[in-house]
Amino acid sequence: MMTMLAVTLARSAVDAGHRVYFPAATELAAKCHEAVLEGRWSSIMRFFAGPACS
Repeated sequence: MMTMLAVTLARSAVDAGHRVYFPAATELAAKCHEAVLEGRWSSIMRFFAGPACS
C-alpha cells in the first residue's frame, strides 16, 4: 500500500513531466532477477530510470 507521501511525491513528479511507476517490492525484485537471468539487466534499468526529462 502506498503512503500519502509517496502519492504526493509521485503527483509532483508527474506535474513536472516525469513518469512514475509503483511496483510492489516483490514485483521489482522478480523483474530484476528475471532480467539478470535473461541478460537484460541494462534494458530493465532503462525502463525503471525512464527517459531524461528536460
